[in-house]
Parts: sequence; C-alpha cells; structure tokens
Amino acid sequence: MTTTTAVEAEIAFLAPCTRRPVLHATPSDEDYLPLEKHAVSISAIHRERADLRLGRDGVEIVPGRAVPGYRLGEVGRAAYLAAIEEAVAALTGASKVVAMGNGVVRRSERSGRHGRDGTTVLGRFAHCDFSRGAAGSRSWVEHLLPADDAATRLAGRYAIYNVWQCLTDPPQDTPLAFCDPATVAPADVAGCDQEFPTDGAGATSFELSVYHHNPRQRWFYFPDLHPGELLVFAGYDSDPDRPQGIAHAAFTDASCPPGAPPRESIDERLIAFF
Repeated sequence: MTTTTAVEAEIAFLAPCTRRPVLHATPSDEDYLPLEKHAVSISAIHRERADLRLGRDGVEIVPGRAVPGYRLGEVGRAAYLAAIEEAVAALTGASKVVAMGNGVVRRSERSGRHGRDGTTVLGRFAHCDFSRGAAGSRSWVEHLLPADDAATRLAGRYAIYNVWQCLTDPPQDTPLAFCDPATVAPADVAGCDQEFPTDGAGATSFELSVYHHNPRQRWFYFPDLHPGELLVFAGYDSDPDRPQGIAHAAFTDASCPPGAPPRESIDERLIAFF
C-alpha cells in the first residue's frame, strides 16, 4: 500500500487494565475502559484506495451511488437496509446477507446537533465492534436468526461487516482511521464485554475488541469520501485466512479546512453467509 501524505493525530488506546473491560449501551458507573491517548501517523490513501479489496485487505470502497439517497430522505430505513444488504451480497458473493438493524448515526462534535436526535458520540478509541470469541461472532448469528437457521448457517462460512457511509459532503473533519491488520500483534488485542438491556430485568452480553497501542501498527484513512460511497470493512470472518477484526477509530483531521461541514455518517452492521 503506497501513500503520499500523512497526518498526525491522537487516538485513544486501551491502557493497562486491572480487570476485564466492560461497556454498557448507555454510559454507566459500571463501565470500565481505561484509555490512554497516543499521537499516531495516519497515512492518507488517495488513488490507491481503488486497489483495496475486502477479501485481501479487510476494507473496500464501493464507488458511485451505491444505495438510494438515505441522507436526502428518499428512502426509509427498511429500504436502506435492503439496499446495503444487496450491495454487500454483490461485493462478497454471499448467498444471504442480513442487516443487524442496530446501526447508528453519528455527528462530529462541531455539529450543533451533536448527540441529538438519537445519535451517538464518535468512537475515538481503537476498537472493532466484534471479536474472534464466540460472544463477538457466533452469538450475533444466534441472536439474529431462528435457532434451526442459525445452526445451519454456522456450519458454513459467515462474516460480519461494518458498512459506513458519509451523509455529508467532503472534506470530513473527523474521518475514520483504520489499522492494517497485518501490523496488529495478538498481544495488542483485548476483549471487552458490551452489555445491552433486554426487555426484562437482565442484559444481553456480547464482546467487542479493543486495542493497545503498538508503534509497529500502521494506520491509514480515506480523505474526501462522498455520500454515494459505501466503506465496507471486516469485523469477523469464520475463515481464519481472511482479514478480520479491522481496528478503527475516529480522529480529528487537522488538515481539514475549518469551514468544512461537520461530519455526519451512518454505520450499519451486516452478517453475510456463504
């Protein structure tokens, strides 16, 4: 992967822990995720981004008007999810793709609507929404599908992807940085429990991945993404030979002009079955 420019920015990483990290669906006194910030060189991927492939690099950009104009209100949520399911199936060759339906809209802190209208804060720490453990991979399938269907699907290959789309025009003041999975050591990765409330009094627990800083890690980003593009990256793949667990984090791009519109984006998660 060749690059021509880079920016320096702070990303938060998992600090040394005294116990297992845990996060809740809404901020809680029971959260435990000690973080420490590190200055990281983040390479800008320009023309070379067209060469990246999901199955080889763990990330790929689907160009053009990939889905109907969600940001313009041209389609509702159900139609949007159906459109990105179709896009991921075409990209991967999967026989079936199911959107989890737990996507979120995020806005830059510069936005006057930051944190409003049900949006969530930016993920400014190195993380992946899934993990190689059962609680971060197969549990999502078992949670999403009927038991018989889940058992059948889990017997074959399946993969979980994030689909990220800008809803605002470029440039982005807070783009996503990605870590080349080939530069992540096993010791860099830790599991973090994430607790979601259920209809009853209990909670459902899944696992995400969080990352310690390692100077050998190589970070990159895609400047000037357009609303018509889908950014697809791998969260988990049952085929161990494929890239997965792509660490990512939002960061402030100091090279972005101060008058640029605050970034607004939508992040969906989908499971592909092969």
